[in-house]
Amino acid sequence: MNNSRVSIGMPVYNGEPFLRETLDAILAQTFRDFELIISDNASTDATEQICREYAAQDKRISYSRNQQNIGASANFNRVFKLSSGEYFKWSAADDLHASDFLAKCVEILDRDRSVVLCHSQVQIINEQGQFIHNYNIKLDTDRPEPQKRFHDLLSWHLMALAAPKLSANGLGKLKF
Repeated sequence: MNNSRVSIGMPVYNGEPFLRETLDAILAQTFRDFELIISDNASTDATEQICREYAAQDKRISYSRNQQNIGASANFNRVFKLSSGEYFKWSAADDLHASDFLAKCVEILDRDRSVVLCHSQVQIINEQGQFIHNYNIKLDTDRPEPQKRFHDLLSWHLMALAAPKLSANGLGKLKF
């Protein structure tokens, strides 16, 4: 079991087109105390080769490949179950993060233990990396049930989430 502060779970299927750029952005984080758990859902492109190459070069990366496609939801749950960090974040194979993303999120979460998640502004870019528009995360914070607010955030805004591993009443009970 890894003792990293942050676990990044990357469920991936045929992520070849942007995978190298995404892995480079994760490895360029100024906050270095993280593990990256990649679960390849039986990709048919060069995803496996790329992931094995990166895992061989950086001990923070663990790569596993499903023998058959287990479905997206099961693969998301799988990377979470394999994580051991105090904080957890999902990342898609085409997500690019600013180099200080993890550092800023960890700083906020450490500063105030009543904060249960942290996210950033998201910019949507095209395949050439050109800005298209900002993605505005709108969460119904007036909703009386905090579990439902949290579930909505996880269901619709995974790309921007850095959440702590919560108690049994939190993230660990949510399934996709």
